[in-house]
Amino acid sequence: MHTYTKTFVLLSLLTPLSAQGPITPGNLLVSRVGDGAAALGNAATARFLDEYTPAGVFVQTIPLPTTVIGGNRQLTDSGTATSNGFITQSVDGRYILAAGYDAAVGTAGVTSSASATVNRVIGRIALDGTVDTSTALTDAYTANNFRGVTSVDGSSFWISGTGTGTTPGVRYVAALGASTSTQLSTTVTNVRCVNIFNDQLYCSSASGAFQGVSSVGTGLPIASGQTIALLPGFPTATGPGSYDFFFADATTVYVADDRNTALGGIQKWTLSAGTWTLAYTLQPAANTGARGLSGRVENGVTTLFATTSATLPQLVSVVDTGAASTFTVLATAPTNTAFRDVQFVRTPASTVNSGTACANSNGTPTVGTSGGAPRTGNAGFAITAGNSGPASLVLFLLSGAPASPFGLPVPGTPACALIYVLPDVINATFTDFAGAASTALPIPANSSLGGAVISAQIAAFDPSLVGFSLPIGTSDALQITVGN
Repeated sequence: MHTYTKTFVLLSLLTPLSAQGPITPGNLLVSRVGDGAAALGNAATARFLDEYTPAGVFVQTIPLPTTVIGGNRQLTDSGTATSNGFITQSVDGRYILAAGYDAAVGTAGVTSSASATVNRVIGRIALDGTVDTSTALTDAYTANNFRGVTSVDGSSFWISGTGTGTTPGVRYVAALGASTSTQLSTTVTNVRCVNIFNDQLYCSSASGAFQGVSSVGTGLPIASGQTIALLPGFPTATGPGSYDFFFADATTVYVADDRNTALGGIQKWTLSAGTWTLAYTLQPAANTGARGLSGRVENGVTTLFATTSATLPQLVSVVDTGAASTFTVLATAPTNTAFRDVQFVRTPASTVNSGTACANSNGTPTVGTSGGAPRTGNAGFAITAGNSGPASLVLFLLSGAPASPFGLPVPGTPACALIYVLPDVINATFTDFAGAASTALPIPANSSLGGAVISAQIAAFDPSLVGFSLPIGTSDALQITVGN
């Protein structure tokens, strides 16, 4: 074997698989099962992510692995398991998450297989087009359905499905590449979709007295013994076919209902005085329900994207202007294929430091954001200052443009005290007795801000000097890419 051939083989074992091209924020990804060559059955079938514009213009297809390459496993699914195939986007926006099976195409009855022999696989697809399917679980959803995955940043996961013994329910996977998981709750074990909103884990189900959306524990639980609690007001009697869900805000959630009757479609639920109430149901067509669901909010207006539960599923969109809102058909699943879910691709949020921080007698000031990087373009967050003196005067320097690569000197201060942000806003406050402070930074509810950059820097005055005079300490500059 030639040296260059050996090198290529080694790299193929170590490098995540590459998709056809990068995924564009603002577009839609559709989870599709089947390649159109043969009728769908219960055997393992090839999976794809189809990218469309919001107007329904096809962009590209990203095939998920059907062979094992190094540490990357196969990710296939049953062609007829209509409760499978859901996708989400990580909270930080960097990854699309998919659930499937480490089974060769054609493997019969794949959902009834034992997970110890046919591992349940988590697919992590980066927006740059790389695919990682190294997370293959031996203890989840044996002899039944693996349905969904969600994550904060692609390094750990929460998953949903059903199975026998101790393998069903909402589960936690501690690391990329893991082979085992933790069952979080036995409250309800037949779970459909799972997702995160405002740092809280939620799931959907249509099992027993859990007919809708439920919270899972408090926050983002990782240990067993959690309680799954149906959101107050959702029905407890069998009837709804609840699947995917989308929180437009803290008091509005949309739920896909797959009943192909006059009751199915996309339910809109609103929260008031602690109780959720069904406002109305949007139906894609007469007697047509929905299973996959995603959305975006811009200037207070919600646009929803869904995959229908019709025999030949369609990708549809609707702007919610009320109960009479009308749908637009964007695409129809080709023959011998099925659309399972849709995800509106948000712009990832990020933070990058630049410049050089400069200390004064109280230390080197730091600048950050509350809860890490801002997570969506529809929620405000806070810029934080740290490592300053107690009761120090702190200036938050905020700019709507990226930080300059060249710092500007501040007369009368040490040479290192450079201002890397040309501020549009200067907010002055005092630190607490731990030397910390924060200032709110609201983000308008406008998805067009996705990808916009905000810059922030801290200038802290030394409180030991009379009149808070110079010298000052400055933090490095923080560039924040707003997500949506």
